[in-house]
Amino acid sequence: MLKVLIADDEEKICQLIIKLINWEEMGLTVAATASNGLEALEQAEIYKPEIVITDIRMPGIDGMELIQKVKEKLPDTEIIIISGYRHFEYAQTAIRYGVRDYLLKPIKKEELKDTLQRITEIYKEKNEQLNFEERVRLALKNDAGKLRTSFVSRMIYGDRERETVIGLRELNSQYHFHFQEGIFQFAAIKFDHVSNNDNCLSFLADKAANLAFQYLDPVCYDFEIYAECSTFYLLMNYEEEESRNVRKNVRQMLDELKTQESILKGMSVTIGMGNMVKTSEYIRESFLDAVFMIKQRLLLGTGRMLEMDETQQRKTSDFINSEAFYRFNKEMERAVEALNVVDVRRTIENLRDTLKNYPGITGYEILQMSKEACNHYLFCMKSKGIHVDGEAKFVEKFSKDAGECADIEELFRLLGGTLGRSLQKASEAKKAEDNRPIRQAKQYIEENYNRSLTLEEVSEMAGFAPGYFSTLFKKETGATFLEFLQSVRMDAAQKMLVSGNEGMNVICEKVGYSDVKYFTKCFVKYTGLKPGEYRKIYS
Repeated sequence: MLKVLIADDEEKICQLIIKLINWEEMGLTVAATASNGLEALEQAEIYKPEIVITDIRMPGIDGMELIQKVKEKLPDTEIIIISGYRHFEYAQTAIRYGVRDYLLKPIKKEELKDTLQRITEIYKEKNEQLNFEERVRLALKNDAGKLRTSFVSRMIYGDRERETVIGLRELNSQYHFHFQEGIFQFAAIKFDHVSNNDNCLSFLADKAANLAFQYLDPVCYDFEIYAECSTFYLLMNYEEEESRNVRKNVRQMLDELKTQESILKGMSVTIGMGNMVKTSEYIRESFLDAVFMIKQRLLLGTGRMLEMDETQQRKTSDFINSEAFYRFNKEMERAVEALNVVDVRRTIENLRDTLKNYPGITGYEILQMSKEACNHYLFCMKSKGIHVDGEAKFVEKFSKDAGECADIEELFRLLGGTLGRSLQKASEAKKAEDNRPIRQAKQYIEENYNRSLTLEEVSEMAGFAPGYFSTLFKKETGATFLEFLQSVRMDAAQKMLVSGNEGMNVICEKVGYSDVKYFTKCFVKYTGLKPGEYRKIYS
């Protein structure tokens, strides 16, 4: 028996939870209840429960702190949180701590039962004392599940040209489906802004799977859900007469999933529906339709169920071959050549505005154009011999991030930011490289100011013609060669006057002057004081 601890400051809630479930039948036993966080922690330490059901808000220590402390002491304990707040602010943090699920008050019996059932199955799989027959049963179940998901995976990664089309009977036999003659349809469920959080994705995967069983099992012959990063692919098979109910139930799934948006801050969810097909041979077409529609959210918005009508096809506007895209490429080339970050961003914004108003443009094309823009930027940089930081995976990283953008504005902010930061970094690196000869020249002057230095000598050392070096030196330092040399000498003379008792003749010679009168004249012009006056005041 797996031990369960129930914690809620309302005694009637604890009793309700106890009454809702046939604990013994599920292989569970309620070991203890607690009315506050401190009591719950004490009970957890005593009974070491496999499952804790706790309210998120309680006196003593609240549910959040309880979760953290229980996980520290009992890392394998599974936790379910309950709350009367649909918009509670701690849920995302709780999920990061590894909470298995959360339930909203009033608690639904079936939802609680399903959650507990999943947890008991997890423990069964972990249990090394399972009898042989049970292990075999689980192995067969897991193998069948892997085969089913592998079919969906083929839809995503398979080579369309080489894909072998198989019939219904073979499909059922090879992949352990229970499909029947009727309708086949794919749906794509896209969660934006959660791709970097594995716990959130795992949490959403559980939610989506539970909702699929709840809403699709009654109306489908069979179905399969497959998670690929932040997109979940749903394959459904149902009787044609159930099509309206299936649509309604998928819509209900969307509504349920949208309730997570306020909990997982920034998350948005969209469902793209593929066309209904009547034979298994055309399942892939429905899959491609679903993928096409989910990308339409860039134009149509998130939080919706996007459907392809019967006459609609996966047509594109051929924007890539348009005059508008040609102009964009030329503008990008000019901006890169000038290393102008502002112009690059402006060019990206112009492309965005053009795409938004281009006749017949699709979400798929918009996403592709953003990737093409990224590729063209990289090409321009390479053609100019400018190094791009992280070049090997530059486009790959952008493509991954672009797939998580919820709309065209967000997509092009990402594109402008990515290219802008890259060009800024490259520009600074190039400037530093261009400045290297000037830095070397300045160092050479600072090390040799005590002897006669000429522009010709220093420019030769820097590897430039005297005229070009003089112009470049003034541009980068703000001073001519002679002005800079004199400032170095005067700074050195000031230090010698203050720190020592050497005569003017000696100091004059040490800082590169042969004529004391000329040295004195230069010093007065530089400091406003004669060398002797300067020494009296500052030494």
